[in-house]
Amino acid sequence: MKDKLPRIHFCRYILYFLIIIANILYLSYLIIGIINDKPNLKVDQIFLDDIDIPDIAICGTPELRILRCDLKTHNTVRERIDGCNNYILPNAADYGVFKDYCLTFKANEAIKFTKPEIGGYDEIGFSFYDNTTASEAGTIGIASLTILIIPSDFNPVTNPNKKAISQMDEATLSEFRLQLNFIAGMARYVAVVKFKTSTYRSILPKDARAIFGLEPNYHVTPKTENFINYFPFNSNPSDIPVGTTGYFSVSAGSFIQEQTSEERSNTVLGAIAAAGGAFGVTAGGIVFFFCGFRLSPRGFVHKSVNFLQDSKELFERSRFHPKLDFKFSSINDKDKDMLVDEFRNIRYAVYYHLLYQSNNIVNKMNKVPKGFINKIEYVIIKINIFFSGIKTGFYYWLFNAKYIKECLDKYKKEKLELSSNINEEDKKLLNDEIDKIRHVIDVYSLGKSEEKEKVAKYKYERELKFSDDTKNEDKEELHIISEEDQKLLNDEFRKIRKLIDKHLLDKPDIEEIFDAYNFLKNNNFSKDIKGMGEGDTLQNNDFSKDIKDMDEGDTLQIDDFSKDIKDMDEGVIPQNNDFSKDKKDKKLLDDLFQQISYVIFNYLLDIPKDEEKFNKYKETVQKSNFSTEMNDKDKELLANEFNNIKHVINCHLFNERKNLKIFDKYIKERKLEFSSENMSEKDKKLLTGKFSKIREVIDNFLLNEPTRLYLDLENMNEKDREPLLSYINNHIIDINNEIHMIKRDIDKYILDKV
Repeated sequence: MKDKLPRIHFCRYILYFLIIIANILYLSYLIIGIINDKPNLKVDQIFLDDIDIPDIAICGTPELRILRCDLKTHNTVRERIDGCNNYILPNAADYGVFKDYCLTFKANEAIKFTKPEIGGYDEIGFSFYDNTTASEAGTIGIASLTILIIPSDFNPVTNPNKKAISQMDEATLSEFRLQLNFIAGMARYVAVVKFKTSTYRSILPKDARAIFGLEPNYHVTPKTENFINYFPFNSNPSDIPVGTTGYFSVSAGSFIQEQTSEERSNTVLGAIAAAGGAFGVTAGGIVFFFCGFRLSPRGFVHKSVNFLQDSKELFERSRFHPKLDFKFSSINDKDKDMLVDEFRNIRYAVYYHLLYQSNNIVNKMNKVPKGFINKIEYVIIKINIFFSGIKTGFYYWLFNAKYIKECLDKYKKEKLELSSNINEEDKKLLNDEIDKIRHVIDVYSLGKSEEKEKVAKYKYERELKFSDDTKNEDKEELHIISEEDQKLLNDEFRKIRKLIDKHLLDKPDIEEIFDAYNFLKNNNFSKDIKGMGEGDTLQNNDFSKDIKDMDEGDTLQIDDFSKDIKDMDEGVIPQNNDFSKDKKDKKLLDDLFQQISYVIFNYLLDIPKDEEKFNKYKETVQKSNFSTEMNDKDKELLANEFNNIKHVINCHLFNERKNLKIFDKYIKERKLEFSSENMSEKDKKLLTGKFSKIREVIDNFLLNEPTRLYLDLENMNEKDREPLLSYINNHIIDINNEIHMIKRDIDKYILDKV
């Protein structure tokens, strides 16, 4: 079975390669489709309540006159306008290929055609006079007018700057040029013209919204379609202007507007959806044939941030980064040079470890195996070895491996020995800190034996407390390190610890854990919390000694008393300040936070064990632990919160049986609703902040704690190291497969238990 596994995995990678190529080709096809997209047409019916009256060009001889226009509703004249002067433009227009003498009727949306049930206008009648003799000269027909129904936007007279933006604009203008919209208004005949509107919505070529897949910024082209009927004039027409030679009317033929819209068939969002479908099919096929992989807890954003951080670190490690230097103000040149050398050697000891671990010894293959598949594997491995050698050579050049090796040799031989110019206290502080750092490097990089106490101190003793120079006038004589130099040293130690935490201990969060430890280790509520009981305060104030010393007229502001001291008898103490009970509450809260902080950081930072605190931590918090002055609701809230947090810690650290109900409360119930009557806003905020910080530490550093695997390859015997690295290079697929199966079995076991 083991002999078949490499072939199975080789086939898997061949399948991956083919799938990647297929997906690239498919994405290319989608991109080409987006570039060369031809839109589909979608037709909608829009139901209108009113329609804008289009422009009407009425063309004839120079003697043409509009005698009257009648605005009608249901064939009933509602308004008669002699000369139609309100709507006829004053000057005759030249419409070129149509006619050179035209009168233009333009409503300017002042009037509209409306549905019959609304009660607006539905028809306009025009009585006109024209010189019929001149009109009929040279023709074989009776005298006639040319009537054009023109959408207002496309009227070349009233909108001369109109340009054809879309293909439909050009087509619509061409219709006018070809006189496809020609209507005849004949003398001695009545022409009844009905029009129907429609719109065409075009997607312009560079519409980014449409390309992406959102609602396009449509360009609208209006169109009209006409229907004409002719009726003979009455021989004795009544109620018409004197001299009328003809009549025509214009009305809406339909209040249903046809809207044609272009829709892109290929968009970016569509391509993403299609690619997602292809990926789903691909992933399904891979899972079906080869099972699935574990999901990574980190996504693109996390990886991007890590990539930027790693890139910055790689640059700092490269030969192009400026050499380390410090501008100390109070440390002499000899000590400065020694400190710079020490910091540089420490850094390069870590860099050497990184460079060595990331470039394993290349396995050499000499014998060509038999079989076609095996030969292909052999060729691929040889190519990989060749490029690995090139990569290794480039790495060694980029990170200046020769110089790193020299610094490592100095690190092994030389140790920091500061001169007597620095006072003994600071000298000891620096030597101890460097000694701790060196020990961690020696253990995790050079394979030396571990002193657990020293490694633990490296984790939880990270504050450098230099000598106080505020009381010393002659700093130079006493050799006190200045504040500027202290900051430089602290910053450099912090950078080195972060480097070691990340690459040697594989715990990049130790610095954050230490900051949380500093925040939580001092829970002195005797100075912070007040107002825990009704009318009481947790301040440790002995009013019995202070009342007599107060001046007349002073008030007890901290307890918000309504009466002044002058109104109180001498020696009388405010009765509503029983601090004996408050001291119990503040001491209890202080102890509980101390215990929880101790248990967490004892595990995370290897803080020395305190049996007394640990035993107290094991005790369950009861409502009765708090004083009788505290509100019962607050007592229960605090007790439950402490016990829920303890249960989560115990399940992770001490294998306590998991209670899903408590875990559910721990996850969902994160807002503490303290009593508004008996606790001040400051106290609520303080307690909420403490609980929030503890939860943050538990969530980030206990429940998501990483594991670490370390191999001391440098100090391993050459006889053992060569076969190990050779085995890793040849069987990395088998190892990954075994690890995957082990993780799967562990997950199954845990889920079954839960």
